[in-house]
Amino acid sequence: MRLIGLIVLAVATAVPAIAQTAGDEAKIRAVIAEWYERVGHAQARQPYVLMAPGGIDAGPGYADIPYQSPEHRSAAAYSGPRINNEMAAQAMRFAYDIDRLILNPDLARVDVWERGYFYASAAQTTYERAADAMFVLQKMDHGGWKILLHEASSQGIPPNKITSPMPDLREEYYARCGSACDPAADAKKAREW
Repeated sequence: MRLIGLIVLAVATAVPAIAQTAGDEAKIRAVIAEWYERVGHAQARQPYVLMAPGGIDAGPGYADIPYQSPEHRSAAAYSGPRINNEMAAQAMRFAYDIDRLILNPDLARVDVWERGYFYASAAQTTYERAADAMFVLQKMDHGGWKILLHEASSQGIPPNKITSPMPDLREEYYARCGSACDPAADAKKAREW
């Protein structure tokens, strides 16, 4: 049974898309951009509205209203503070690149490389974290696209994906940190190491 499913998938991805319009790729890119805009805040802005019925979000998770009603979920699971684990919300600066977009008449696969830039005050340097995300989108009857599957996992950064030069986030970091941080003392400690 698995073999048949793999053969059908291979044939479906090899067959040229017939029923797609010229605007389908632009619509898909707009959905991906809206996803990152919605999850890029400390409190995510209802990204599940972009999901298709029965869609699965296997990403790192975001702080938002749970999918399930209170009577169908564990009270313990939602009793603590909610943390948005999406890199778009955690990073001081965030960027993404669409590495590959495979379009079929009613399904699309999008591979995305996520980049998050952070500042390490002890080392007085900017560093980068990355995640590899995959979206599978389904074309709805009305012609729009919805996310059927989202999966993201952190990755080591291969040499061809390293940002060079790295952005300097020192001023932005200390502006956010405010009076609780001392940039001169941090710089002195970094030189003494």
